[in-house]
Amino acid sequence: MPLPSTKSLQVFLATAKHLNFTRAADAMNLTQGAISRQVIALEETVGVPLFYRHARGLSLTEQGRLLVPKAQDILDRLQQAISDVSASSSRIKLNAPSCVTSWLLPRLMAFQDAHPDVDVELTSSINHHSAPNFEAFDVVIIYGKEPRQPSVTSHHLFEERLTPMCRPELWDAIVPKAISDPSPWLEQFTWLHANSTQSDWQLWLNHRQQKKMSSKSNQHFSTLDQAMNAAQQGFGIAIGDVTLAQQDLLMNRLIQPFNDTVLSGQSYYFLYPRQTHNPILNLLQNWLISTH
Repeated sequence: MPLPSTKSLQVFLATAKHLNFTRAADAMNLTQGAISRQVIALEETVGVPLFYRHARGLSLTEQGRLLVPKAQDILDRLQQAISDVSASSSRIKLNAPSCVTSWLLPRLMAFQDAHPDVDVELTSSINHHSAPNFEAFDVVIIYGKEPRQPSVTSHHLFEERLTPMCRPELWDAIVPKAISDPSPWLEQFTWLHANSTQSDWQLWLNHRQQKKMSSKSNQHFSTLDQAMNAAQQGFGIAIGDVTLAQQDLLMNRLIQPFNDTVLSGQSYYFLYPRQTHNPILNLLQNWLISTH
């Protein structure tokens, strides 16, 4: 059986509402003859009469009464589907770990200035090692090793490069000027840790071959951004990522006392489902990579 057109369903509903071809024609901005022809065509398609024709108007047959809610539901669903597709094509739901926000936000703002028709909805997550959730998000930025999932498209954003960072005023208050190696003075600081295992400082000390060094006190946080926020406020010295701290370093809110950095072996990746065919995702991905 051939399917009726959406136009004929719209005409049918208007006619069922007004029970008059003339008033239905006015509502649809069509001629009375066009309304009548559309109704007849729909009746021929379904194979049953939908209206009784009376001298003073129309009334619905039993089959017509049954069709009204079904036709309305079909049109409502179609309208919603079109609306969803239209909205989703220009809206990206992005999930990212909270520690990457300082790096990500300026780039997102610049992206949306350049592409005002695109709406990027950013949600941050404290759990930096969480599995990507593509049911709730179109694209996910993760921290860790590159995922090896055939169903996921992965793009490398940047490697994690770590080095001590602190407020310049705190450094000047503890470390004498014009010394060749400030490393021994690190023990005079409070060390700020992004996790309870102190793996960030252990990595740095191994890199500097100073495994026996320890601090006067330690403060632990659950995320890197919390440790870096404490460093910005002068509470101690943290091991930070030079890419994530780039803006704070440029603005002299933080300093990097040592020129060398150590790779943690972790990176940040831009992920989305492989079957996704949304050109805006490629646009955003290329923007983030090119502005790194």
